[in-house]
Amino acid sequence: MFSLATKFVPDLPGFRTAFEAGFRAAEFWLDPELLGETDRIANLASEFPFRYALHFPNHGPISADALRSAVSLYRRLDCTAIVIHQPMFDQYAPALQELAPQVSLAVENHILDLPRFERWADHNPGLTLDVEHLWKFTLHDAPLTTLLEQVELFLQRHADKLHHVHLPGYQPGGEEHHPIHHSVEMASEVLTLLDAHGFTKLVVSEADTPFQTQEVLSQDVLFFERWKQASTVMQ
Repeated sequence: MFSLATKFVPDLPGFRTAFEAGFRAAEFWLDPELLGETDRIANLASEFPFRYALHFPNHGPISADALRSAVSLYRRLDCTAIVIHQPMFDQYAPALQELAPQVSLAVENHILDLPRFERWADHNPGLTLDVEHLWKFTLHDAPLTTLLEQVELFLQRHADKLHHVHLPGYQPGGEEHHPIHHSVEMASEVLTLLDAHGFTKLVVSEADTPFQTQEVLSQDVLFFERWKQASTVMQ
């Protein structure tokens, strides 16, 4: 079974809020400066019983030392994936893979039309599926049934390459990066599809900073627990 994760800058308040809300998995937002603090981050992370993934910096330049730090943090925390944007993957993947050939680099989909989305999925060796980006930018707020058909088709073709999932609580026409429980029907259906295809890594409620409170995040955890209970009953 996959784990529900939240995403935050790896500082003590972020860890405490996530833990007290009931999360047991996290994706770290990183930049080049934070990659200079990997000892601090790893030591802090080791105090919490979480599964981890890393989000590679979105902008460069990234030094050779920073690349080594990213790999070291990935190994020390036994991370499930390094989420990375396509331009950064194209530039830095060879160096990262030379440092750690087995690292799970998971390229995220962004503003892609459907043919480019399919090329992204076909071309890259490891993937992060951002369901919000798929619905908003690729399918242009199509009906939920269309989104679910596209997710199912994607999983049929590429489940073996899927290392990470972003699943904010998006509503068509709404703002990005809401908590997962803001879109219960969509999120429940996508979680069920992921479970059916054997996904076992992290599904991230990629909520913006204003939603990073214990009260709001605990509602994400409650939603996930209810989904798991309902899924078990249906089985």
